[in-house]
Amino acid sequence: MKHRPLAFIDIETTGGRSETSRIIDIGVIRVENGEIIDTINQLVRPDMPVPYFITTLTGITNDMLWDQPNFESIAPELELILKDAVFVAHNVDFDYVFIKKEFKRLGISYNSDRACTVKLSRILHPEQRRHGLDKIIERMQLKVMHRHRGFDDAEVLWKYFADEYTANPLKTITSLDTVTTRARKAHSIDSNQLTLI
Repeated sequence: MKHRPLAFIDIETTGGRSETSRIIDIGVIRVENGEIIDTINQLVRPDMPVPYFITTLTGITNDMLWDQPNFESIAPELELILKDAVFVAHNVDFDYVFIKKEFKRLGISYNSDRACTVKLSRILHPEQRRHGLDKIIERMQLKVMHRHRGFDDAEVLWKYFADEYTANPLKTITSLDTVTTRARKAHSIDSNQLTLI
């Protein structure tokens, strides 16, 4: 499996708006040429209360977060694991905007190519009507320990991609390239390496 580095990522937050909500859980799996190179599985202290409906969805409580590192503390590790990688997530703009906003609060400009696994599923399985993560898990018979937790959902995205690649390598890679949104600003990826294959 030859491709650019991919960072499969999922976050849980205190709400749906990046302007007023914060990240409480983050999972990242960095994959290079089919091999997992590094991972992050980290609860994040948001310095704001976690609403009851978020706790109900994720199982993450305020008590679980009070002694966890805040985003600033994990930012260097996160920058490193995301460096030069395509940012891959389900409904990617949600995760990407939150990460970008958190970095911006620290004075860090983060821009990355990003790919959406919803769009990937639509290309690879146009016969399917629904492409939510639960439907993909059901369709592909993927196992997930804790749904709506950062690392577990990121791991499901990696398993999904790996299974699609095993079934049809060329179509999976070219489809991922098709759904990849290029960064608006130049970043550290060499322009000669912009294609996935």
